[in-house]
Amino acid sequence: MKKSIFTILLIIGYSISGNAQSLSLMDLWNYAGQGRSLKEKKLNKEVQEEQLNVRRSERFPVIYGDANLQRNLIIPTTPVPAIAFDPNAEEGAILPLKFSTKWNSKAGLQLEWDLFNPNRKTQQQEDQIALEKAKVEESLAEQDWRTNATLAYASIVLATAQYQFALKDSALFEEINAINKERFLAGRGSSEEYSFSQQEVQRKRILMHESWSILQEANLELGRYYPLDSITVLSNNMEEIIMELEGYEKKGYDQKLIELDQQLSIIQLNGIKRQALPSLSFNAYYGAQYFSNSLNLVDKSNWYGYSYANLGLRIPISAYFSNSSAIRKAQLSEKVFLQQLEDLQLNDGIDQKQKQGKIIFSKQKIEALEKIKNLALQNKEEKLAAYQSGRILLIDFNKASSDYLKSCQDIWQAKYDLLKIILEQ
Repeated sequence: MKKSIFTILLIIGYSISGNAQSLSLMDLWNYAGQGRSLKEKKLNKEVQEEQLNVRRSERFPVIYGDANLQRNLIIPTTPVPAIAFDPNAEEGAILPLKFSTKWNSKAGLQLEWDLFNPNRKTQQQEDQIALEKAKVEESLAEQDWRTNATLAYASIVLATAQYQFALKDSALFEEINAINKERFLAGRGSSEEYSFSQQEVQRKRILMHESWSILQEANLELGRYYPLDSITVLSNNMEEIIMELEGYEKKGYDQKLIELDQQLSIIQLNGIKRQALPSLSFNAYYGAQYFSNSLNLVDKSNWYGYSYANLGLRIPISAYFSNSSAIRKAQLSEKVFLQQLEDLQLNDGIDQKQKQGKIIFSKQKIEALEKIKNLALQNKEEKLAAYQSGRILLIDFNKASSDYLKSCQDIWQAKYDLLKIILEQ
């Protein structure tokens, strides 16, 4: 507990060390690439890059060694006309022959090469789209990371201000309670006034502990995005944060993803049409075959040369008749993505105009709340002086103090709301 309190006190600026490590908002943003939550997206992008390299390597022929050893347990006998081997054989005579041996083997090099595969281009283009989507998703995740990290940073700044206010307020009411106690014991104050001041002391302590709890929670939330052990001071206040983000606009990664889906649907449509094209392949083998009734692979006399080259043409026929439904489906998918893209562009335009309106209103609201805060502070100070001189009751000062606290809370909330509008819309 003591370690946690010390850490947070350092973060909110109570450090007296001359070597304090400060963290600005831009320092936090620059740390985005090292965030744990982004590593998965980065790895996924690298996986897609390697998949594309694998697909490109399929253009080259595949060469591999091929060898086997076979023991024929039953050697089939094939009846053939005897006259084929003996001209003097009787007409119709049958000669049983065996065209294999107990042992046979094969060893050599095999080459397989798809000279033309109509699906290869489609597969490579699909992998390219998958890579582009992985890049966009990584950028989107980084943008979301910065948004959440900035809000966590701002939460500590605001929680710090609230906690510092609660500390001062609690100390002030401790002094007021001491005055009330002195007046009560001297017979110059009522028990009701003294009881009320004691209650207010407890309320201020509750507010102080609540503010501390909120600050602890905000501190832990920032730990999701940056190692807290290296931080002693947050160097930006709310005004600087908002000024730093002036003109910030979220990038339309959702629109980019839909555009990529649309491109993918076009690629798949063209791929379905290409399925009607023939494929051309080349296969070759160079090696030897072994035949013998005894197993002796080192005996060269039982090895016989074996080699061939084959050019294969595969012409699809059913594809001409069965692809119509798949083509229609792909065409409809493309139209769906086009409609989604149009809707998103329309909504983005409206959202941007609404955002600008909200920002203008929020700034006007903050300006008005600052005036209210200054007036509330002036009233609080006047009421405090009047109370200390004995001209008003504590309940009157407490109302002025509560009004000032409310004005501060309204400003804190308004600044946080403005920040969310800038970042999230």
